[in-house]
Amino acid sequence: VREALSRLVSEAMVTAEGQRGFTVAPISADDLIDVTNVRVAIETDALRASVRQGDDFWRHRLRLAYEQLSALEQPLKDENVRRWEQANAAFHCALLSACGSPWTLRVVQQLTHHAERYRRYAIGLHTGRDVHAEHQQIFEAAVTGQDARAALALESHIRATPELIVKAIRGGKNIFDNHAS
Repeated sequence: VREALSRLVSEAMVTAEGQRGFTVAPISADDLIDVTNVRVAIETDALRASVRQGDDFWRHRLRLAYEQLSALEQPLKDENVRRWEQANAAFHCALLSACGSPWTLRVVQQLTHHAERYRRYAIGLHTGRDVHAEHQQIFEAAVTGQDARAALALESHIRATPELIVKAIRGGKNIFDNHAS
């Protein structure tokens, strides 16, 4: 257990408090903004590289991942949420998979885990977003070789949920009480 907790400390998911033990890392609007900004910088750069370097096999894998995700999004039903989360992760991994940097992919994975902690808090916020349309824009730009357009669409997609959460927090809404982290 101690080894697992030490690993979570190294991933900033848990904090060690000297001789007092471990606690779940705190969450805040400032932390969410920081995680989001770093994600945008790294993931958009990785996507541009993937689009430039991606071959026919990459485009095929990307198309399959998009089709699986798309099938679950129209419309997204409660019983499909877990499958959607897996398909969403697979789509985002496929997008970046041709970037050529295993270290970038590792960092993205860690940042995605942090962002996921916050994304779950947004579930109760009524967003009016069309996430399927966002994914479609990213996919179409990426698969047709439009790296700059794909990166802009990905940036908008990554920032959308954090912006809603930060707005809710700064508007005085306590979105943390009704959720487990």
